[in-house]
Amino acid sequence: MKKLFLLASLMMGLMVTVNAQSSALKDYLGKYAFPEGSPVDVVTLTIEDTVLVSNTSMGSTPLERKGVDTFYLAAYDASVIFKRDANNAVISVTISVQGMELIGKKQPNTTAYKKEEFYNELFASRCE
Repeated sequence: MKKLFLLASLMMGLMVTVNAQSSALKDYLGKYAFPEGSPVDVVTLTIEDTVLVSNTSMGSTPLERKGVDTFYLAAYDASVIFKRDANNAVISVTISVQGMELIGKKQPNTTAYKKEEFYNELFASRCE
C-alpha cells in the first residue's frame, strides 16, 4: 500500500510539473512577423509535448529554454530572446544568428494551438 501511495504521489508530481512547464510557455505562443527581406517572414511558435517549437517555411525546430525569456535554437546555433511590455505581455522576439539580429513583432489577436489541436480544428472545419 505504501508503494502504491508513493507511486501515485510521484505520478501526480510529474503531471503538475509538465502542466506548469506548458503553461509557462503559453506566453510565447503565436505568430511573429519579421521585416521584409529577412530570411524568414513569419515564425509561429507552438508547444509540442512540453517543448516550445519554432515553425517556419523552412521547417520546425525545438527551442531549448536557457532562462527567463531566453532560449537556444540549436539547429541554427542561435540565441532567442523575448521582449515584454510594461504589462508583462510578450511583444517581440530577437533571434541572433550568424552575426545577424532578426527582430520579429508578435502579431495581435492570434490564436495559438498545440500542433495536434491545430490539425484537429483544421480537419474539423473542412469536414463541415
